[in-house]
Amino acid sequence: MFKAESCDYCGECLGRCYYLDFDNESGGKEFAKLAAGEKVDWLYDCVTCMACNEYCPKGARPFDLILQRLEQDGNFTNPELLVEMRDRFESKGEPKPVELKGRAISLCVMTGNAPWAFQGQLFENATVLKGLPYFCNVLFAHMGNESIMRDRLQGLVDNLAKTGAKEIAFVHEDCYAAINDMAREYGIKLPFRPVHLFEYLRDYLKENPEKIKQLNMKVAYQRPCASRHTPPEVEAVLNEVFELIGVERVARQYDGINALCCGVEIAGPNKQLFPRGKNFEPFREKNIQDARDHGAEAIVYLCPMCFKTLNEKAREKGMKNYMVTDICRLALGEELPADKPE
Repeated sequence: MFKAESCDYCGECLGRCYYLDFDNESGGKEFAKLAAGEKVDWLYDCVTCMACNEYCPKGARPFDLILQRLEQDGNFTNPELLVEMRDRFESKGEPKPVELKGRAISLCVMTGNAPWAFQGQLFENATVLKGLPYFCNVLFAHMGNESIMRDRLQGLVDNLAKTGAKEIAFVHEDCYAAINDMAREYGIKLPFRPVHLFEYLRDYLKENPEKIKQLNMKVAYQRPCASRHTPPEVEAVLNEVFELIGVERVARQYDGINALCCGVEIAGPNKQLFPRGKNFEPFREKNIQDARDHGAEAIVYLCPMCFKTLNEKAREKGMKNYMVTDICRLALGEELPADKPE
């Protein structure tokens, strides 16, 4: 939730945005208008990358206010499409009972987007949770709607709690952000500890050092939008994972807090997310070229949507594409499935 008492309208949130044409001074004035309830013509140019929450030096969560205003306006996404998506992703009834074995890990609905990425020894001894009862609904933040996501969060937490797990790992950044950050913001208590996928992978690798073959590879990491809600120490765990498998994460311009949104628009209805037809091609080109210029041999992804959006461009620049689980599996001596896109 937007923390008005913390905001001093310094303008850094909009001034640092890659997609809006403001400096800090003009950004501060425009954000003050938004906070005062005035109509602002730049609102529909927001790409919902959430970066402004991370840019804010006061922790005021400016994107949360932007999201509220988008919902109030009501036309960021075609209303009929929003209703269609709301109904499509509604979880009905009780989740199937599960028998806990090993660590619990939630796949949300990601198996449909990257089925090859959640196979093999990393998951064979885990209690896998998947399907609509475990869908995080952060999708709707990208559609300019907070209410659907917020109103379904308690149900998601309840469904996860019914497993009886004391810790639950999340393969998707949206899910981890929803549980670890957004649920807490809404005052929802967690009866389990949320675990990031990076921690899950690091622990597995540390428990099986004899299986690891050093890859000696340089990679660029494509950071998802929801990482703006993830504590910095979590990404430090990714660096541990890379070190364990002999992967160097290249230092480049568009990484960390300066990461670029992939600009997904190939995943069905997401094509209609940006009513003004924001042209993401120049941003994708800069992103991929930046990785290539800094010596990356491959792009590593956490979000399947980023993978789908950028993998072809990366291939054109001579780089390979891996989900973070893929590259761990390679280090563990597994062959990746034949259905994995290049």
